[in-house]
Amino acid sequence: MPGRWASAVASLAVVGLLLGSLLLAAVRVGDPGARRLIELASLSPLGLPLAGAALLVALVLRALGGPRRAVVVSLVAAVCLVTVHAWWLAPSYAGSRPVGGPASLVVLAQNFEYGDPAALVGLVRDEDVDVLVLTDADSGRVDPLLEAGMEELLPHSAGIGEGGAVVLSRIPVTGTELLHAGSASRLVELEAPGLGAVTIAAVHTRPPYDPDAWRDDHEQVRTALARVRADADRAVVVAGDLNATLAHAPVRRLVDLGFSDSAVQANAGWSPTWPSGSHQRRLGLTVPAFAAIDHVLTSPRLVATSSRTLDLRGADHRAVLATVSVAG
Repeated sequence: MPGRWASAVASLAVVGLLLGSLLLAAVRVGDPGARRLIELASLSPLGLPLAGAALLVALVLRALGGPRRAVVVSLVAAVCLVTVHAWWLAPSYAGSRPVGGPASLVVLAQNFEYGDPAALVGLVRDEDVDVLVLTDADSGRVDPLLEAGMEELLPHSAGIGEGGAVVLSRIPVTGTELLHAGSASRLVELEAPGLGAVTIAAVHTRPPYDPDAWRDDHEQVRTALARVRADADRAVVVAGDLNATLAHAPVRRLVDLGFSDSAVQANAGWSPTWPSGSHQRRLGLTVPAFAAIDHVLTSPRLVATSSRTLDLRGADHRAVLATVSVAG
């Protein structure tokens, strides 16, 4: 009797794990229209451990003498799902690392709706940041940052007091414009030593609370960036809060334009940025970050030689720090 109970529990566990992994694969492959499914796609990297656990439990079920046909089907399904999810995740962990030139640009992207201004100044100083891209940063958030000493580190700026994304830079800004009419995103032109003319696309798209508005916003961003990419030699860095992960179709469409995510280029692995454990708590417990919605991406002329996420005290998003260089 105990063996039968163990076999039944193992069977239920296998089915649950396989269904979970299959659902995460489905929302990644598809382009779901419902808000909850869009949000669920952020968890698609968890499909690999779910499938791996299903494989292990299926092997246990086999050892317990479970139904042969059910065991074989479970093993085959688990192996297929492990393979598919591993294929999707592998580029973030393995592959050739890009080679850059001697000159580099350190870019930090931070959603700054919350967070300690003095801590951000310290972060910029410690990491020797050249360009800081802030999203969700109105004047009420930027002014305390400047008062805390950011102007001494990054004296040049674009977008302050205009609404939308703000760029603070160690390098003089040579031009700026909104990415498209009514946008919260903007293009900022820099003349970076050793890199030449670089366009920073500081992007902030809507969250998928309203899926249609989310899609429309992303499509406007993609269309604008396609115009920017019409000049194949243009060096472009896209940085900010995209409210979407590499598992979402809108970001994959940016990849189709030729942009590459810094975490993938640098083999930094899955790099979730929201919610930041320093800010968001549920039931008195810190919620670990599970959605990689903040990004630094580069056009083909540039490469990201390093990429990592950093925790800013009080912020609800982790920052993305990337070192960008001319492709070698």
